[in-house]
Amino acid sequence: WDQPPNANKAALANTCPAASSICRDHSTFNPQSKPRQRAGVGGLRRCAEKMSATLQRDQASTLAKSNPKQALSKAKTVSEPWFRAQALAWVARFTDADPVAIAKLAAKAASDCDDDYKRSAVRAWEVAALAERNESTHAERSLKTAVAVAEGVQPISSRSEALFLLFQAAFAIGRKQAEWVCGRLDATCPEEEHWRCKRSRRDAHQILDGGSQPRPFFW
Repeated sequence: WDQPPNANKAALANTCPAASSICRDHSTFNPQSKPRQRAGVGGLRRCAEKMSATLQRDQASTLAKSNPKQALSKAKTVSEPWFRAQALAWVARFTDADPVAIAKLAAKAASDCDDDYKRSAVRAWEVAALAERNESTHAERSLKTAVAVAEGVQPISSRSEALFLLFQAAFAIGRKQAEWVCGRLDATCPEEEHWRCKRSRRDAHQILDGGSQPRPFFW
């Protein structure tokens, strides 16, 4: 769901935290890591809860354009913080009320996530929503807060992916902000440390050079 229909999957990958429950890092594509052992009934229950939260988010985001008031009510009830933050960001993007107030709810949901990758990466939707609503000052403030958290994410491979997601959201504010996030990515994720660091840095510079486009967050 974290990408529009028919999107380039390579460009939009690694944006969902679901893999953190089955892999050694937060990537959804992790060929060098071994899956953990099956978690039995408890693991299946958590999987079902995650699927339910995904559906809750989808319902809220679908309503965001046509009935933002109802979408807000649904978004507030999404059970898992990552998906609740995304749903609230969708509402902030399309609401006819105050987008800043709703974006603050998205930020609160992000802070309720259970690790720093999720707490920082999911704020990309909030940042993009604020920027697209011409709330650049608030968007930049949220971006800087999220980047500060992302720089401490462990493992470093997940840090690079959180920063790359925030880099793409920063483009909605402006090139200057995107270049700043790219600089933080380069400074805190040496490419020799992990192949994902190398990939994130390569893809970020390719976007800056005009060779590709940042991913959309809303459609």
